[in-house]
Amino acid sequence: MKIAFVSDAAFPWHVGGVEKTERMEAEALARTNEVHFFSFMWKGMRKEFTDKKIQYHCSHYLTDNEFYRHKRRSVREAILFSLMVWRLFNYRFDVVQANAFPILHLPVVKFYCRINRCKLVFDVAEVWSREHWIGYLGPIAGRVVSWYANWALSGADAYISNPGLTEKGLVNIGVKKRKIHVFTPIVDDREMRSVKAGQHKGLVVISGRLIKEKRFDKWLGVIKEVSEITKVKAIIVGDGPEKANIKTTINALGLQKVATVRGYFKSKKEIYKLVKSASLLLNMSEREGLSALTLESISLGTPVVLPDYSPIPDMVKEMCVASSEEQLPDVISKIINGDKRKFIRNIKNLDRFKTSNIGSFYNMLFKGMKEKSVY
Repeated sequence: MKIAFVSDAAFPWHVGGVEKTERMEAEALARTNEVHFFSFMWKGMRKEFTDKKIQYHCSHYLTDNEFYRHKRRSVREAILFSLMVWRLFNYRFDVVQANAFPILHLPVVKFYCRINRCKLVFDVAEVWSREHWIGYLGPIAGRVVSWYANWALSGADAYISNPGLTEKGLVNIGVKKRKIHVFTPIVDDREMRSVKAGQHKGLVVISGRLIKEKRFDKWLGVIKEVSEITKVKAIIVGDGPEKANIKTTINALGLQKVATVRGYFKSKKEIYKLVKSASLLLNMSEREGLSALTLESISLGTPVVLPDYSPIPDMVKEMCVASSEEQLPDVISKIINGDKRKFIRNIKNLDRFKTSNIGSFYNMLFKGMKEKSVY
């Protein structure tokens, strides 16, 4: 079978939870199928190349500063990506799986699939409400884009959705529930078992894109309160438009000896070692369709602490420690000074996110679309 993945960012050249998931899926499918990947060209990539049996087709070179403008995804780059997607017409595929964001390219993908009688799968990490779009783009553009996004998301043969709010959001915009398949293969169970690390009592960590929705201001505020209760060390790993503001906040709160910010590790195994060694991972994000690092942390035996407002799906939140913002410092202090393993709950929920289940999922998905088995 010939399968195409369409996504503006590609792991490991651009780091992100969605990108990593797409890479795992593409690698698994490429073992027995012809798999192509259409993306922007990030540092370390070439226009045309093959990696792990995946054939990459890239457009112009892009940096994070161009990908994000004015602290949000670049509209200019979204337009350029939608133009790049026309390259699909140079090939004939049986199935196209497209990342739903950045939305503008979806009509091109739908047109390709209709012309070529190809099955279409949308991979949807989040479904934004009209209010969210208005807050993101303003009252006029937000309303227009909200309508456009709902229309663009319609018409696929199947949808791969995060559990919880994303699944409900798709139903709310009119997608038939029978077309929605909840599956997010994030945790490489074999790789997690191979990670070895000592224990650093009192270490609190987080990693990811440094954007305002991650609420690092609140994150550092909680760390400040914890430092007044017990000994703590905090590390933020990542890069992004909020980096300067985070450093300013660290200085303003007098946390220079407690909290540090560092760039991404060259090897993903290094971040896994850091997380495994920590007492806990603190995730204060107010916009999180599904947090890959949260699931990986739990798999590594490090508990995750969340504010009770976290939009993370229930089946993930059930494995974490969630409490009100006011209680977070006391909760964190309790974990630091206790046995961290006792604060991981409902570990059986993790099975829904293991990469070892990719093959059986796609066989089920393609069978439902009346396509042949991929394994």
